[in-house]
Amino acid sequence: MESSLKQQLLVWLIVPMLIITPVAAAFQYWLSLRPAKQEFDHQLGDYAIAVSSFIKVEGESIHFKMTDEAVHLLRTDQIDSEFFLVISPDGKVIAGDPILNTPEDKVATGELRFIDRKINSHELRMVVYGITCGKYTCQVRVAETQRKRDKVQTQALFSTLLSILVLGLTTTAVVLVAINHGLKPLQDLRSQLDDRTFSDLQPISLPHAPSELQPLITTLNHLFKRLVDASNSQKAFLADAAHQLRTPLTSLQTESELALLEPHPESLNNTLERLNRSASRATKLANQLLAIARADPNSQNSAEFTHVNLKDIAAEAANEWSRQAFSAGIDLGFQLLTAPVYGKSILLQELLSNLIHNAIEHAGSGTQITVKTYVLDKHSILEVEDNGPGIEFEELQKVLQRFYRGRQAKGFGSGLGLAIVNDIAKIHEADLILTTPDKGKGLLLRISFLIKSG
Repeated sequence: MESSLKQQLLVWLIVPMLIITPVAAAFQYWLSLRPAKQEFDHQLGDYAIAVSSFIKVEGESIHFKMTDEAVHLLRTDQIDSEFFLVISPDGKVIAGDPILNTPEDKVATGELRFIDRKINSHELRMVVYGITCGKYTCQVRVAETQRKRDKVQTQALFSTLLSILVLGLTTTAVVLVAINHGLKPLQDLRSQLDDRTFSDLQPISLPHAPSELQPLITTLNHLFKRLVDASNSQKAFLADAAHQLRTPLTSLQTESELALLEPHPESLNNTLERLNRSASRATKLANQLLAIARADPNSQNSAEFTHVNLKDIAAEAANEWSRQAFSAGIDLGFQLLTAPVYGKSILLQELLSNLIHNAIEHAGSGTQITVKTYVLDKHSILEVEDNGPGIEFEELQKVLQRFYRGRQAKGFGSGLGLAIVNDIAKIHEADLILTTPDKGKGLLLRISFLIKSG
């Protein structure tokens, strides 16, 4: 499985955040709840100290003198229920609510001890306060239910979760935006490379790319330059070699034909015929190599493109190939309608010549070849159809490769004809389709040119 840089960044950023967020949430929850609880305990302690002010010691007697109004005021609370209890040094109840008379450890004078107790199914928060009663210590106990505390705890939990949720979502959104923004130069680089054809080796231009990406761009541009130089050298050698070979090969072919026409020993007849076939094949190969050099996309200049008509090009091809088709016993027909194309006339002529020659070479005697030009859906169409043996399905794309010959191929071709056709179609940004005709026999090659204004 391929590793994604974006996925890696997300993992390295999101996973730690998923770990840190709950810890931060718990810490924030504790920080927000702790002061509230301390404030409630502080108020509870104040109540105990206030209650202790009503204890009066007279000799050996301890009295608790709190008015009913004061008791009512102490018990007044909108949410919780309040309780208090005053206990003498010997553990006797002096005043208050007996339900608070639970066994508790002694407290020192002035000490405030806070404890949680469950009394009569009530969850209580209680403070035990020690106050001097003569030589001994009395206890003042004040308690309240924990509804306010529970409510504050719930609100703190809700606010913490809400704030963490908002923080998590916004942080995740920021991380995604930051990653997408950070990876955009890589996406731009990929787009430039994806949109290129095999022949487009122009330097990559990303002026706003970050410094970390510049070395990669520079390296790719150096690679493209080396490829362009190597391709140009190869094409130049190919064109020069083919051009230099044409003259002696043409001369050899002519001399072998003349030798066959002139009187010669019967024993040399087969040798001269083989020599003539070899010279013809070599001449054809040299011409195809020149055609490949002319069809090199890197050497094309769009300024040389003009408005041409496929109908006119096909009409010229009819004059050129009709006699050869007749000699091969093939019925070559043309159905020509206007089909405008913006392109290079010499290349389009080479394209159609290769198609017709390929059809004549492989269709066989007694077959029919039909060349059509027409317009369909804003496209100019060139079709060459024959009812010969055709090409097996698994070889339809392979025959477009250079020097590939199908298993049923006839003649002495070198496997360059359809490759040249494919190259020229790409130069004109045309779509090439190889298929079997509707009749179920033979081969149909259709090239679709988008009609351009030029």
